[in-house]
Amino acid sequence: MYKRKNRRKKLNRGITLISLVVTIVVLLILAGVSVSMLTGENSTISQAKKAKLATELSSYKEQVELFKIEQMSKNNDFLAESLTAGKSNLFYNTQTEEDKGKGTIRDVIKDISDTYFEKMEIIKGELLINTKDDEEIKLAQSLGIQVNPYDIVDGVLLSSGNNLALMDESGTLTIPGNVEEIGEGAFAKEGLKTIIIPGTVKKIAKNAFAYNTTLEKVIIQDGVEEIGEGAFKECSNLQEITLPDSITVIGSTCFYNNKLLDNIKLPSNLKILANNLFSECSNLKNIELPQNLTTLNYACLRGTAITTLKFPPNLNAIGDQALAIDTLQNIDTSENNYYEFKSGVLYSKDLKTLVTALSNITSLNIENTVETITGSAFYRCSKLTTINITENVKSIGKMVFSNANLKSITVDENNDYFITDERNNLYSSDGTILYRIFDKGNVTIRDGVENVIKGVFASGGITSITLPESYVGDMVGDVGMFPSLNYLYLPKNVTTFNTYSYPVKNIEVSSENPYLESVDNNQYILSEDGTELYWVKSDLKEVNIPESVRTIKQMALYEVTAESVVFPKNVEKIELNALYEAVTKKIEIGSNIKEINSGAFSGANFLSEVIIHKNKNDIPGSPWGNVFGDRAIFWIGE
Repeated sequence: MYKRKNRRKKLNRGITLISLVVTIVVLLILAGVSVSMLTGENSTISQAKKAKLATELSSYKEQVELFKIEQMSKNNDFLAESLTAGKSNLFYNTQTEEDKGKGTIRDVIKDISDTYFEKMEIIKGELLINTKDDEEIKLAQSLGIQVNPYDIVDGVLLSSGNNLALMDESGTLTIPGNVEEIGEGAFAKEGLKTIIIPGTVKKIAKNAFAYNTTLEKVIIQDGVEEIGEGAFKECSNLQEITLPDSITVIGSTCFYNNKLLDNIKLPSNLKILANNLFSECSNLKNIELPQNLTTLNYACLRGTAITTLKFPPNLNAIGDQALAIDTLQNIDTSENNYYEFKSGVLYSKDLKTLVTALSNITSLNIENTVETITGSAFYRCSKLTTINITENVKSIGKMVFSNANLKSITVDENNDYFITDERNNLYSSDGTILYRIFDKGNVTIRDGVENVIKGVFASGGITSITLPESYVGDMVGDVGMFPSLNYLYLPKNVTTFNTYSYPVKNIEVSSENPYLESVDNNQYILSEDGTELYWVKSDLKEVNIPESVRTIKQMALYEVTAESVVFPKNVEKIELNALYEAVTKKIEIGSNIKEINSGAFSGANFLSEVIIHKNKNDIPGSPWGNVFGDRAIFWIGE
């Protein structure tokens, strides 16, 4: 009996303990639910805070409207859009002389809190809040209060991670009215679909919307005056853009390779089509050249689908490849004062300069008056197989004979400036400059040649090139002087070096060369004293630039594939396009740096992190052409 009672007591105690644990668990769950209801995102407390904030912001907006009504009642000349107020200023057009320069936003919003005194301002009569807080942004927008989540300094909208904060669900973004300039790379590689740029913006800076592959429509309102270099380049889905007549300057490569752009109206005050402006816009069929236009710069219309052009009266300068258009069939020069179009060829009015030939010509009779053939004149003439250099031709530009299908060149026997050899290769009369070579396989350039013109090796089929000791170097200094070879030996007399001219995988400099040296198993080319870096072997996975280097020369890291590069601590200067077309994502620069060219990082389209061991703004010019703008520049003070 005793044992049974004892067992029952133990069982009751066990049940009691279980009940207690269950009760505690239930209480904890209920407590959790209560806490959640009080403190969660949609909690009572949270909703109360939002309501309080909405009431506060609404009150501020109402006080601004009442202030405007009050001023209007005092003076009918009051203009609401003249009202400007902030932490240290208050202005409107009917202020008395005594009140000018006095007051703050507190004179408009009497009860504004200290927090919002710092955050709010009135611009053109409208209340604006400067915030990056998502909750404040949503509430302000719902109340009709303008929002500025951007980093704006002296009217310039800088590149930062907050620049898409006001983009709506459709991908549309309207730049706020207090922005005067959209900074370099501000929206590069971002996910916009439509951008609306008000006329209060005067300048769109370099790379502002570059590589924005989702961008479809751009509305630029009247008042914008300048669009910078590469601002909309490689926007592969861009189909529509409005360019008002207020625009007077559009930078180079601005619309480069926008293949869906099929029609565009240029501003009437535009005088120059910049380098590569519409290059490779392969669907661009219609374009009307403005009446004030004077210049077509390098490759500005190359690769478009234009069939006819009418030259305005004062167009007087045409750069190489500007009219390299396969579809072009006619050029109307009837109203132009400088050019004449005859039999598929564009000449100067006096017929002394041959500017370009249409791509579809099959035969060519150069006017006997011609003295100059400009660069790239026959660049896309794939059906042209024979050219005769007439008697009076004295000057030939680069890439004139870069048509790969060209089979032969003849020179009039009375021409004193050019000669051909037994293999039909074209030289200057003294044999020092090579203009075109038809040799294939292992090519040996004959002795006496000091330089070659771009396009000289256009016929292809070349496996190696042996330069003569007379060769002195890169006089022209342009891209692709030599074909893409596995190996090139530079003789002892080469005096200058431009990496862009030598897209070669392996380069060796003669040990007798007094100007240049190749080091570390020909991985780098330096100046003879080791202080200047000219070339880095592009396929190196790890770049270790010699510590002696002080200057990174133009194109020195051209097409380099290394993901990260640390510059030697002694580097003091970085020149233009130093990393052009490199796939490098990160570079680090030491504290000895003194000068970075304004376009040092142009063309380095993957470079998203530039670490500089200096205090911010110690080196002027940031972001130096970086496509991501200042959000890619990281300052680390020493």
